[in-house]
Amino acid sequence: MHDQKELWREIEQLQEKLHEIVSKKGINSPEAIRVSQEFRNKMKEYHDSKNQYEP
Repeated sequence: MHDQKELWREIEQLQEKLHEIVSKKGINSPEAIRVSQEFRNKMKEYHDSKNQYEP
């Protein structure tokens, strides 16, 4: 299990990568779609980890 700070850093990196890909190849490029899915999965992982620690 990742720690929340590490997860957030990974999310920020994926977000930057997605912005770069979209600006160069377009939002509907296969690479943008793949990174977008990775971003959503990482966000879900982050939110799930936050919910795990809340009472």
